[in-house]
Amino acid sequence: MYRYFCFLFLWITTILFAGLTAGQKSAVARVPEATITESNKKYFSEEQTRRNIDVSSLPASSGQNIGYILSRYSSAIINNYGGAGSLASISLHGTGSNHTQVSWNGFSMNSPTSGQVDLSLVPAGLIQSVEIISGASGAVFGSSTFGGSINLNNEADWNNRISAFYTNVIGSYGSLGHRLSFGIGNNKFQYQLKAVSDGAENNFRYRDSYKANKPWVENKHGRYSSLGLINNIYVNFGKGNYVEAGLWYQHKMMEIPVLMGSMRNSHAEQRDSLFKSFITYRKLTEKSALVVRSAYLYDYLNYVDKNKAEDTVYSVDSRIAATRFLNETDYRYYFSTRLALGGGVAFGHLAGRSGNFGGRIAENDFAVFGNARYATGKLTVNAGLRKEFYKGLNPNLQYSAGLSFRAGERVILRSCFSSKFRKPTLNEKYYKPYGNPLLKPEKGRGGEISADWIVFGAREDAFQLNAKISGYYQTIDNWIQWVAMDTLLSPVEYKKVQASGMETWLEYQFNTGLFHLDGFVNYNFNRSVILDTYDENKTLTGKQLMYVPRHSLKAGFDFGYKGMMIGFNAKHNGIRETVDSGDDYLQLKAYTVFDLFAQISNNYRNIDFALAFRVDNLTNKSYEIIRAYPVPGRTFHLTLTLGFSKNNPEL
Repeated sequence: MYRYFCFLFLWITTILFAGLTAGQKSAVARVPEATITESNKKYFSEEQTRRNIDVSSLPASSGQNIGYILSRYSSAIINNYGGAGSLASISLHGTGSNHTQVSWNGFSMNSPTSGQVDLSLVPAGLIQSVEIISGASGAVFGSSTFGGSINLNNEADWNNRISAFYTNVIGSYGSLGHRLSFGIGNNKFQYQLKAVSDGAENNFRYRDSYKANKPWVENKHGRYSSLGLINNIYVNFGKGNYVEAGLWYQHKMMEIPVLMGSMRNSHAEQRDSLFKSFITYRKLTEKSALVVRSAYLYDYLNYVDKNKAEDTVYSVDSRIAATRFLNETDYRYYFSTRLALGGGVAFGHLAGRSGNFGGRIAENDFAVFGNARYATGKLTVNAGLRKEFYKGLNPNLQYSAGLSFRAGERVILRSCFSSKFRKPTLNEKYYKPYGNPLLKPEKGRGGEISADWIVFGAREDAFQLNAKISGYYQTIDNWIQWVAMDTLLSPVEYKKVQASGMETWLEYQFNTGLFHLDGFVNYNFNRSVILDTYDENKTLTGKQLMYVPRHSLKAGFDFGYKGMMIGFNAKHNGIRETVDSGDDYLQLKAYTVFDLFAQISNNYRNIDFALAFRVDNLTNKSYEIIRAYPVPGRTFHLTLTLGFSKNNPEL
């Protein structure tokens, strides 16, 4: 362990020393600022497939959460546990919900207790863009990247002088939402405020297929309310010195309805709160980039239940709180226009408190990492190493290697191979009575090969057709699974899993200046199977993982004419396993849903106006995403947006 640490420490120290001394000399060649302001994670992972979504430009995003956006505009599988406001988890590359790292402006949001992120807690109105990196390496991104990395970003608009927008959303089943955004600044300072309030009764009707004669039932006790607030400050001090700070508060209350087939009433409720703040300092020169950043993250969950509605005492009152302090420093130095080296250190402190843990739990972790990139006109090669240290554990050295090759003007080929890991969560280690503090990290390795192809057209052409295809393969050892032990659930290193598959993406654009047509078709094949279990349960060998469809298909288009736009989306998920039993009878059927939206927008005397209408589940399809959790049928939403903006005259 220590020889790896010493080697990496000396390597990174050498890089830092060389950068700090050479930075005082005249630069050999000027590196464009747009390049050196990229984060190390992005700069040293060019060989991995990625997709960027400009959330603020999507007409169908108002009143929705990030899970809705990813479900329709990316290859991710989003599993919703019911109606509006219910838990929304993510699956990438055929892995579990805790195998995708979700970050906010560079800091991991994955819950220290569950390991996953509830995407219903992230209103689309608070985020400007989303970056999806499939199969992100553990050496570059850290823990929980078997599926990939989702980066939620807030970005400075240095062109903005002042702007203010208000959005009102009303919809079916008592849904009501408000959005407020405000920005002010110049080319040296920018301030942004975004606030979101959402709620719904969720009193939709559904056919209960788990009861005799499949009667129509009203979803009761499903009300939810949510409030979110984000502040961001960006300061350009000049001479390559930048400071960015952010603060995010989010609270959600959700009544939890009964499952399908239940003959009783529900009185359970759950409250989720988060408070996240960060500050980042960047020092940029013509030859280097230094980033120092810190964050304070707080997560709180309170689940309560009672036997009768009139009871004044809860039969269940579970509270879990987790606090994290994260600190990271990374540096990048350009030895030439071809060669760049980077590296850094990270330190984190985690404290969890819950009666389910028996009190307060505290952990520290430390990581040291280094990266190298060599680029010619057509070929770019990246490599990385990372070593993590935890008390009582010795995780493997993480590594990554990849390349991208421009094969002519129309084709880019990419390939990568890397190791990955996931830290056991607080619940898995300390949840009483069967949490296991000795659990080892999940570990694995895998690779991806992809191609980007401009099939037809160029940037300035009216018609363009682009295609992307990728194939991936990885294994995951020590897959931690909660299984029944003496009638109670306990986490064990349960499985060895193999995930492989193919993702394809076809995009087209047609723009005449008078009207435009944008569309896409996405098909995924995921084969995620259990190779072995700790108890040698042969009935599970070769079975698909729960809630990972082998086949999924998405398609959509936007048609715009002057200030009018109409769009259509379709989504298909194939058959899914629902339990670790190998019982085909318990599989969920395939389903296909369609969404439709229309929008009219205009500008009158510097006032921006937009009116949008959206229909989800156009055909009123009855289906299940998660077994026995009812979802609404056809729903309607009407959105009104008013606002204004002025740009800086000096830009």
